[in-house]
Amino acid sequence: MRIRIPEYFTGLLTYRFEFIYLARIFMLVGLYAAGLPHDRAKLSISDIFDTALPILHPLIAAGSNRCETLKSFFGLTYQQMLEKNATVEELSIDLITKNGNIKYNLTATSRLKRSLGSDKQIIVLVHGFRESSDGWMVGGVAPELLKVAGLKILALDGRKIINLEYFRSSTYTRFMGEQLGLFLSEIIKDGVDPMKIYLIGHSLGSHIAGIAGKKVQQQTGRLVGRITALDPAGPCFGNVDPSGRISRQDAVYVDVIHTNAGLLGLKEPVGDKDFYPNGGMTQPGCILSTCDHSRAWEFLAESVNSAKHFPARKCENWTSFKGGFCSKNSVSYMGLESKAGDPGLYFFTTAASSPFGLGPTGSG
Repeated sequence: MRIRIPEYFTGLLTYRFEFIYLARIFMLVGLYAAGLPHDRAKLSISDIFDTALPILHPLIAAGSNRCETLKSFFGLTYQQMLEKNATVEELSIDLITKNGNIKYNLTATSRLKRSLGSDKQIIVLVHGFRESSDGWMVGGVAPELLKVAGLKILALDGRKIINLEYFRSSTYTRFMGEQLGLFLSEIIKDGVDPMKIYLIGHSLGSHIAGIAGKKVQQQTGRLVGRITALDPAGPCFGNVDPSGRISRQDAVYVDVIHTNAGLLGLKEPVGDKDFYPNGGMTQPGCILSTCDHSRAWEFLAESVNSAKHFPARKCENWTSFKGGFCSKNSVSYMGLESKAGDPGLYFFTTAASSPFGLGPTGSG
């Protein structure tokens, strides 16, 4: 027998991190503003964030232990929370044009295949939790891509599947990724060069994109050209085997942009190049971690038509970068024009608001 957990109750798990985080910050900001005695003579805003962030780590860890159990919250096994089996009929894919989106069911894409042709680069956008093909991420990135000639832009729409409570939604990434991978394998068999296929995923969408890449390799023996993972989801994926998440083996070139590492996003490097703007944990101008998490796609969107905005310096860690110990190391550009070669970790700084890119100033 499956036990039904009220959606409004389990949904609180997704947001409890933010409330605790804000409460801690507001308490410290109050002390700062009031000038109350504190064990540090000069409490800065940076200190406030440094103090507030650690409280989130045990909470994230409690929910991220491969999501095998939720006993710490409910005394129930994770499997008892699965109330439905996803079906391919719940997935659709949009062809994005300057005149609007044209939606196709993923099981009936013959007309879509004909419109793609075989000579243009195909970019597939994959949204994250509680998003859609006309949501914030796709709505922010697609208009910039439409300004680039020679692209066919698609967006997977899984709003009917990953619009539930987060822990349950995370279990559907494999299903969604495999279905997308089957579609991509079909168009490859119809003549599309896999090197012309470029997947861009945000949060859960990063893992969906990675699994799609694995499925293409399994079905065709070929790799898609590129996957960009935009702050790939951390909760439920921190200790997962590479077969169940985005990894550097999923495409010829995998680049990753970490903007809320260790909280809503993965901390560990999982690509050929892993970019950590502003250290990768928090972003200037953000208070909520959801803002930090979204910065990844905002940075990518800006990079589409401003290719030189985000030069990043190769370095072993953020501390060394900030200390100036990597100033003679190689530079690689983050964003749409990022290229394979010289794999490793890359760091840079940004502005707190758009335009975010600082050019050479940001690379140290």
